[in-house]
Amino acid sequence: MRSFQCGLGLLGLIVAAGSAIAVWTSAPAAAATDYPNAQIRIFSGLAAGGGADIITRYFAAKLQEKAGQNVVVINRPGAGGNFGAQAAAQSKPDGYTLLIAPNIAFAGNAYLYKDVPYDPIKSFEPVTTLTRLPFILAIPPSNPARTYAEFIDYVKSKNGKATYAGNTTTATMSVEYLMKQAGTSMTRVPYKALIDTIPDVANGTLDLIDGDSTFLVSQAKAGRVKLLVATSKERSPLLPDLPTLHEQGVKDFDIVATFSVYAPAGTSKEIVEKLAGWFNAIVRTDETREFLAKVATDPWPGSTELLRKVLAEEVVKYREMMIDAKIDPQ
Repeated sequence: MRSFQCGLGLLGLIVAAGSAIAVWTSAPAAAATDYPNAQIRIFSGLAAGGGADIITRYFAAKLQEKAGQNVVVINRPGAGGNFGAQAAAQSKPDGYTLLIAPNIAFAGNAYLYKDVPYDPIKSFEPVTTLTRLPFILAIPPSNPARTYAEFIDYVKSKNGKATYAGNTTTATMSVEYLMKQAGTSMTRVPYKALIDTIPDVANGTLDLIDGDSTFLVSQAKAGRVKLLVATSKERSPLLPDLPTLHEQGVKDFDIVATFSVYAPAGTSKEIVEKLAGWFNAIVRTDETREFLAKVATDPWPGSTELLRKVLAEEVVKYREMMIDAKIDPQ
Protein backbone atom coordinates (compact mmCIF):
# COMPACT_ATOMS: atom_id res chain seq x y z
CA MET A 1 0.00 0.00 0.00
CA ARG A 2 1.19 3.47 -0.84
CA SER A 3 1.86 5.85 2.04
CA PHE A 4 -0.54 8.78 2.13
CA GLN A 5 1.20 10.87 4.75
CA CYS A 6 1.52 14.53 3.96
CA GLY A 7 5.06 15.69 4.61
CA LEU A 8 6.75 18.89 3.49
CA GLY A 9 9.77 17.59 1.59
CA LEU A 10 8.33 15.45 -1.18
CA LEU A 11 7.73 18.09 -3.81
CA GLY A 12 10.84 20.22 -3.74
CA LEU A 13 11.49 19.58 -7.40
CA ILE A 14 7.88 20.21 -8.36
CA VAL A 15 7.72 23.44 -6.39
CA ALA A 16 11.04 24.56 -7.86
CA ALA A 17 9.95 23.67 -11.38
CA GLY A 18 6.72 25.55 -10.89
CA SER A 19 8.28 28.54 -9.20
CA ALA A 20 6.53 30.82 -11.62
CA ILE A 21 3.39 30.14 -9.62
CA ALA A 22 4.90 32.02 -6.72
CA VAL A 23 5.58 35.18 -8.70
CA TRP A 24 3.45 38.04 -7.44
CA THR A 25 1.86 40.57 -9.74
CA SER A 26 2.89 44.12 -9.02
CA ALA A 27 0.47 46.56 -7.45
CA PRO A 28 0.79 50.20 -6.43
CA ALA A 29 2.19 50.56 -2.92
CA ALA A 30 -0.63 52.90 -1.99
CA ALA A 31 -3.16 50.10 -2.48
CA ALA A 32 -1.54 47.99 0.25
CA THR A 33 -0.97 51.03 2.47
CA ASP A 34 -4.64 52.03 2.33
CA TYR A 35 -5.90 48.43 2.60
CA PRO A 36 -8.53 47.75 3.70
CA ASN A 37 -10.95 50.59 3.16
CA ALA A 38 -14.04 48.56 2.26
CA GLN A 39 -15.93 45.42 3.23
CA ILE A 40 -14.09 42.07 2.94
CA ARG A 41 -15.92 38.96 1.72
CA ILE A 42 -14.90 35.44 2.73
CA PHE A 43 -16.30 32.65 0.58
CA SER A 44 -16.86 29.15 1.97
CA GLY A 45 -17.71 26.18 -0.19
CA LEU A 46 -19.34 24.39 2.75
CA ALA A 47 -22.77 24.74 4.28
CA ALA A 48 -23.73 27.11 7.08
CA GLY A 49 -24.02 25.50 10.50
CA GLY A 50 -21.37 22.81 10.04
CA GLY A 51 -17.95 22.54 11.66
CA ALA A 52 -16.18 24.34 8.83
CA ASP A 53 -18.67 27.19 9.01
CA ILE A 54 -18.13 27.59 12.76
CA ILE A 55 -14.38 27.92 12.20
CA THR A 56 -14.74 30.25 9.23
CA ARG A 57 -17.10 32.62 11.04
CA TYR A 58 -14.85 32.78 14.09
CA PHE A 59 -11.88 33.88 11.97
CA ALA A 60 -14.06 36.30 10.00
CA ALA A 61 -15.13 38.01 13.22
CA LYS A 62 -11.53 38.26 14.42
CA LEU A 63 -10.33 39.56 11.05
CA GLN A 64 -12.98 42.27 11.27
CA GLU A 65 -11.43 43.42 14.56
CA LYS A 66 -7.95 43.51 13.03
CA ALA A 67 -8.93 45.13 9.74
CA GLY A 68 -11.38 47.68 11.12
CA GLN A 69 -13.79 46.89 8.29
CA ASN A 70 -16.90 44.75 8.00
CA VAL A 71 -16.16 41.12 7.11
CA VAL A 72 -18.96 38.89 5.78
CA VAL A 73 -19.03 35.14 5.19
CA ILE A 74 -20.74 33.90 2.03
CA ASN A 75 -21.60 30.19 1.93
CA ARG A 76 -21.72 28.57 -1.51
CA PRO A 77 -22.09 24.85 -0.67
CA GLY A 78 -22.13 22.08 -3.21
CA ALA A 79 -19.87 20.03 -5.50
CA GLY A 80 -17.42 19.33 -2.70
CA GLY A 81 -16.67 23.02 -2.18
CA ASN A 82 -16.24 23.86 -5.87
CA PHE A 83 -18.93 26.55 -5.91
CA GLY A 84 -17.33 28.61 -3.17
CA ALA A 85 -13.83 28.19 -4.60
CA GLN A 86 -15.01 29.18 -8.08
CA ALA A 87 -16.69 32.34 -6.76
CA ALA A 88 -13.50 33.38 -4.99
CA ALA A 89 -11.23 32.51 -7.93
CA GLN A 90 -13.29 34.63 -10.31
CA SER A 91 -13.32 37.67 -8.03
CA LYS A 92 -11.20 40.77 -8.44
CA PRO A 93 -7.73 40.24 -6.89
CA ASP A 94 -7.82 43.32 -4.69
CA GLY A 95 -7.77 41.75 -1.22
CA TYR A 96 -11.49 42.22 -0.64
CA THR A 97 -12.40 38.63 -1.52
CA LEU A 98 -10.91 35.63 0.29
CA LEU A 99 -11.56 31.91 0.53
CA ILE A 100 -11.28 29.79 3.68
CA ALA A 101 -11.24 26.13 2.73
CA PRO A 102 -9.92 22.75 3.84
CA ASN A 103 -6.96 21.84 1.64
CA ILE A 104 -8.05 18.22 1.50
CA ALA A 105 -11.13 19.00 -0.61
CA PHE A 106 -9.49 21.89 -2.40
CA ALA A 107 -6.65 19.67 -3.67
CA GLY A 108 -8.74 16.56 -4.30
CA ASN A 109 -11.51 18.21 -6.30
CA ALA A 110 -9.22 18.60 -9.29
CA TYR A 111 -9.35 14.81 -9.70
CA LEU A 112 -12.72 13.86 -8.24
CA TYR A 113 -14.76 16.19 -10.47
CA LYS A 114 -14.76 16.69 -14.22
CA ASP A 115 -14.24 20.20 -15.59
CA VAL A 116 -13.37 21.92 -12.30
CA PRO A 117 -13.66 25.65 -13.10
CA TYR A 118 -10.44 26.67 -11.33
CA ASP A 119 -6.93 25.42 -10.73
CA PRO A 120 -6.16 24.90 -7.02
CA ILE A 121 -2.64 26.25 -7.50
CA LYS A 122 -2.76 28.69 -10.41
CA SER A 123 -6.08 30.36 -9.52
CA PHE A 124 -5.11 31.44 -5.98
CA GLU A 125 -2.47 33.15 -3.90
CA PRO A 126 -1.91 31.15 -0.69
CA VAL A 127 -2.21 33.37 2.40
CA THR A 128 -1.62 31.10 5.41
CA THR A 129 -2.70 28.01 7.29
CA LEU A 130 -5.09 28.34 10.24
CA THR A 131 -6.01 25.01 11.82
CA ARG A 132 -5.62 21.25 11.52
CA LEU A 133 -8.33 18.79 12.49
CA PRO A 134 -8.87 15.07 12.02
CA PHE A 135 -11.73 13.58 10.12
CA ILE A 136 -13.76 10.90 11.88
CA LEU A 137 -15.65 7.87 10.65
CA ALA A 138 -18.96 7.78 12.51
CA ILE A 139 -21.73 5.18 12.49
CA PRO A 140 -25.29 4.86 13.82
CA PRO A 141 -25.53 4.51 17.61
CA SER A 142 -27.39 1.24 17.01
CA ASN A 143 -24.51 -0.32 15.02
CA PRO A 144 -22.81 -2.92 17.26
CA ALA A 145 -19.32 -2.42 15.77
CA ARG A 146 -16.73 -1.29 18.32
CA THR A 147 -13.67 -1.38 16.06
CA TYR A 148 -12.93 -0.66 12.40
CA ALA A 149 -12.43 -4.39 11.75
CA GLU A 150 -15.86 -5.15 13.19
CA PHE A 151 -17.40 -2.45 11.01
CA ILE A 152 -15.77 -3.95 7.89
CA ASP A 153 -17.25 -7.32 8.85
CA TYR A 154 -20.64 -5.60 9.08
CA VAL A 155 -20.16 -4.00 5.63
CA LYS A 156 -19.23 -7.35 4.07
CA SER A 157 -22.33 -8.94 5.56
CA LYS A 158 -24.48 -6.40 3.70
CA ASN A 159 -23.16 -7.57 0.29
CA GLY A 160 -22.67 -4.09 -1.17
CA LYS A 161 -25.87 -2.65 0.29
CA ALA A 162 -24.20 -0.78 3.17
CA THR A 163 -24.34 2.96 2.54
CA TYR A 164 -22.11 5.96 3.17
CA ALA A 165 -22.65 9.67 2.74
CA GLY A 166 -20.79 11.12 -0.21
CA ASN A 167 -21.26 14.72 0.86
CA THR A 168 -17.64 15.85 0.46
CA THR A 169 -14.56 15.11 -1.60
CA THR A 170 -12.90 13.84 1.56
CA ALA A 171 -15.67 11.38 2.34
CA THR A 172 -15.92 9.99 -1.18
CA MET A 173 -12.19 9.55 -1.74
CA SER A 174 -11.51 8.18 1.73
CA VAL A 175 -14.36 5.67 1.90
CA GLU A 176 -13.86 4.40 -1.65
CA TYR A 177 -10.15 3.95 -0.99
CA LEU A 178 -10.72 2.20 2.35
CA MET A 179 -13.31 -0.18 0.93
CA LYS A 180 -10.99 -1.12 -1.95
CA GLN A 181 -8.26 -1.88 0.59
CA ALA A 182 -10.69 -3.99 2.64
CA GLY A 183 -11.90 -5.94 -0.39
CA THR A 184 -15.49 -4.80 -0.17
CA SER A 185 -17.73 -1.94 -1.27
CA MET A 186 -20.36 0.48 -0.04
CA THR A 187 -23.05 2.39 -1.89
CA ARG A 188 -22.50 6.14 -2.05
CA VAL A 189 -25.51 8.29 -1.17
CA PRO A 190 -25.08 11.95 -2.20
CA TYR A 191 -25.81 14.68 0.34
CA LYS A 192 -25.31 18.40 -0.01
CA ALA A 193 -23.85 18.89 3.48
CA LEU A 194 -22.70 16.88 6.48
CA ILE A 195 -25.47 18.33 8.64
CA ASP A 196 -28.05 16.81 6.26
CA THR A 197 -26.75 13.29 6.95
CA ILE A 198 -27.42 13.31 10.71
CA PRO A 199 -31.12 12.27 10.75
CA ASP A 200 -30.37 9.27 8.52
CA VAL A 201 -27.31 8.07 10.39
CA ALA A 202 -29.07 8.63 13.71
CA ASN A 203 -31.98 6.37 12.72
CA GLY A 204 -29.72 3.76 11.12
CA THR A 205 -30.76 4.13 7.49
CA LEU A 206 -27.27 5.44 6.63
CA ASP A 207 -24.37 3.25 7.72
CA LEU A 208 -21.35 5.57 7.66
CA ILE A 209 -20.38 9.22 7.56
CA ASP A 210 -16.93 10.75 7.30
CA GLY A 211 -16.77 14.27 8.69
CA ASP A 212 -14.81 16.86 10.58
CA SER A 213 -14.22 16.48 14.29
CA THR A 214 -15.65 19.91 15.08
CA PHE A 215 -19.12 18.87 13.99
CA LEU A 216 -19.15 15.15 14.78
CA VAL A 217 -17.92 15.42 18.36
CA SER A 218 -20.93 17.59 19.17
CA GLN A 219 -23.26 15.13 17.43
CA ALA A 220 -21.77 12.22 19.37
CA LYS A 221 -22.30 14.05 22.65
CA ALA A 222 -25.94 14.48 21.67
CA GLY A 223 -26.24 10.73 21.04
CA ARG A 224 -26.94 11.04 17.32
CA VAL A 225 -23.80 9.22 16.08
CA LYS A 226 -21.13 6.87 17.39
CA LEU A 227 -17.50 7.82 16.74
CA LEU A 228 -15.56 4.86 15.33
CA VAL A 229 -12.05 5.99 14.34
CA ALA A 230 -10.08 9.08 13.39
CA THR A 231 -8.50 9.25 9.93
CA SER A 232 -5.32 10.96 11.14
CA LYS A 233 -2.23 8.79 11.64
CA GLU A 234 -1.74 9.99 15.21
CA ARG A 235 -4.37 10.57 17.87
CA SER A 236 -5.45 14.15 18.31
CA PRO A 237 -4.47 15.53 21.71
CA LEU A 238 -8.00 16.91 21.83
CA LEU A 239 -9.50 13.42 21.30
CA PRO A 240 -7.08 11.17 23.15
CA ASP A 241 -9.55 8.28 23.56
CA LEU A 242 -10.44 8.01 19.88
CA PRO A 243 -8.28 5.41 18.05
CA THR A 244 -6.97 5.97 14.53
CA LEU A 245 -7.24 3.90 11.38
CA HIS A 246 -3.46 3.51 11.45
CA GLU A 247 -3.67 1.94 14.90
CA GLN A 248 -6.40 -0.41 13.74
CA GLY A 249 -4.50 -1.85 10.82
CA VAL A 250 -4.78 0.63 7.93
CA LYS A 251 -1.11 1.55 7.90
CA ASP A 252 0.03 5.01 6.79
CA PHE A 253 -3.51 6.29 6.23
CA ASP A 254 -3.36 9.93 7.27
CA ILE A 255 -6.16 12.30 6.30
CA VAL A 256 -6.19 15.60 8.17
CA ALA A 257 -8.01 18.75 7.17
CA THR A 258 -5.90 21.89 7.07
CA PHE A 259 -8.10 24.98 7.02
CA SER A 260 -6.32 27.74 5.17
CA VAL A 261 -6.86 31.19 3.66
CA TYR A 262 -6.54 31.97 -0.04
CA ALA A 263 -6.86 35.10 -2.16
CA PRO A 264 -7.56 35.25 -5.91
CA ALA A 265 -4.46 34.95 -8.11
CA GLY A 266 -2.94 38.35 -8.77
CA THR A 267 -3.57 39.77 -5.29
CA SER A 268 -0.55 41.88 -4.39
CA LYS A 269 2.22 40.48 -2.21
CA GLU A 270 1.85 43.37 0.22
CA ILE A 271 -1.83 42.68 0.82
CA VAL A 272 -1.29 38.93 1.16
CA GLU A 273 1.48 39.51 3.70
CA LYS A 274 -0.71 41.90 5.69
CA LEU A 275 -3.51 39.34 5.76
CA ALA A 276 -1.14 36.52 6.73
CA GLY A 277 0.19 38.61 9.60
CA TRP A 278 -3.31 39.33 10.89
CA PHE A 279 -4.49 35.72 10.64
CA ASN A 280 -1.38 34.32 12.30
CA ALA A 281 -1.69 36.83 15.13
CA ILE A 282 -5.28 35.67 15.60
CA VAL A 283 -4.34 31.98 15.66
CA ARG A 284 -1.67 32.57 18.32
CA THR A 285 -3.96 34.25 20.87
CA ASP A 286 -5.06 32.38 23.98
CA GLU A 287 -8.66 33.19 23.10
CA THR A 288 -8.36 31.42 19.75
CA ARG A 289 -6.60 28.39 21.23
CA GLU A 290 -9.36 28.05 23.82
CA PHE A 291 -12.03 28.36 21.13
CA LEU A 292 -10.37 25.77 18.90
CA ALA A 293 -9.98 23.34 21.80
CA LYS A 294 -13.73 23.55 22.41
CA VAL A 295 -14.43 22.59 18.79
CA ALA A 296 -11.81 19.79 18.72
CA THR A 297 -9.45 21.59 16.38
CA ASP A 298 -5.69 22.17 16.61
CA PRO A 299 -4.25 25.64 15.85
CA TRP A 300 -1.71 25.66 13.03
CA PRO A 301 -0.27 29.10 12.30
CA GLY A 302 1.87 29.11 9.18
CA SER A 303 2.94 31.23 6.24
CA THR A 304 2.38 31.72 2.53
CA GLU A 305 5.39 29.53 1.77
CA LEU A 306 4.22 26.69 4.03
CA LEU A 307 0.73 26.71 2.56
CA ARG A 308 2.08 26.67 -1.00
CA LYS A 309 4.18 23.56 -0.23
CA VAL A 310 1.38 21.77 1.61
CA LEU A 311 -1.11 22.41 -1.18
CA ALA A 312 1.28 21.24 -3.91
CA GLU A 313 1.94 18.03 -1.99
CA GLU A 314 -1.72 17.33 -1.40
CA VAL A 315 -2.58 17.77 -5.08
CA VAL A 316 -0.17 14.91 -5.82
CA LYS A 317 -1.31 12.89 -2.79
CA TYR A 318 -4.98 12.84 -3.79
CA ARG A 319 -4.23 12.14 -7.43
CA GLU A 320 -2.40 8.98 -6.31
CA MET A 321 -5.25 8.12 -3.97
CA MET A 322 -7.76 8.38 -6.83
CA ILE A 323 -5.61 6.14 -9.02
CA ASP A 324 -5.11 3.50 -6.31
CA ALA A 325 -8.82 3.40 -5.46
CA LYS A 326 -9.80 3.43 -9.15
CA ILE A 327 -12.23 6.29 -8.55
CA ASP A 328 -13.69 7.78 -11.72
CA PRO A 329 -14.24 11.56 -11.84
CA GLN A 330 -17.84 12.55 -11.22
